Amino acid sequence: MKPKMLIWGGFGWCASSPLVYTLQRNAKYAHFGYTKVWRYFNKEEKNVDTEFYHRVFEGTWENYKSHEPASHRLNLTVDMEPLRDFPLSHFKELVEGERTEKNLIDFYHALYDHVITKGYKSVGDYNYRGNCFLGDEKKYNELLMSEFDIKVLAIVRDPIRRTFSRYLNKQQWSQLGYPLKNLKGSTMKIADYTEKIKDLYKTFGKDRTHVTVMEELWEGDGTAKKELSQFLDHPITNLWKNLYAPDRGHLVEFDKDVPCQAYGQNLAELTPEMYYEYRKENDHIYQAWKQEFGSLPLHWGEPIEYV
Repeated sequence: MKPKMLIWGGFGWCASSPLVYTLQRNAKYAHFGYTKVWRYFNKEEKNVDTEFYHRVFEGTWENYKSHEPASHRLNLTVDMEPLRDFPLSHFKELVEGERTEKNLIDFYHALYDHVITKGYKSVGDYNYRGNCFLGDEKKYNELLMSEFDIKVLAIVRDPIRRTFSRYLNKQQWSQLGYPLKNLKGSTMKIADYTEKIKDLYKTFGKDRTHVTVMEELWEGDGTAKKELSQFLDHPITNLWKNLYAPDRGHLVEFDKDVPCQAYGQNLAELTPEMYYEYRKENDHIYQAWKQEFGSLPLHWGEPIEYV
């Protein structure tokens, strides 16, 4: 029997962090390793993440800036405790050796063998898309499929509100000198989930891929939770806090339990007029969803009155 791996299929600004926190901390289904996001195949990452690597090796990564705004380091004590007796040599070989698909797969094998002794069912790769983009996608996918029993999970949110959140977050970073790319004024490129989800179906198979809707998972009648539990063959009942459910838009307040969610969201209000304008311009995205899945999910397609 192959070891299990949960791949993150998308999308950001859809409560992806609260869902990861749910799966690793509350449900104890998958463990994602030392942090949530890092681009293994990026040659520049050795310099970018030098502090991260040193802190892991020195034992000071635990709880480091874990409650600061915009943080999603996944390094609370509850995250690090299962890794205390995981040999650091595995991580050291990974980050200091040649960056190859095989070495990354070997690391996930070692991590899986360790975390299942702590009660987890799967290892998790949150940055699958990033690693594919920077590495050899075909080679990486072939290795994943040959070495692991793969499950792919994607979470989506109303396309307009999701993109507006992303835009405001980037604007907040720009005030700190973060380099903005492909962002001009208030122009927002709204993602076509359906197109990207079909790519996942093509790569991994529809039976190995599950799409959950943020609004229905946190605010629905329980069906989304049940379907996610069935897909993972593991009970998902206690969801982590999600500041977008119910969505308070520009009225959201920072919460240390989900430090990445409120960052920049208070910079501007997504007014009903703006929403309807974006809705008109991007109706094809909503129609594509309806054609693939039958109907629009809870709260999609209409503005929210923020209170």
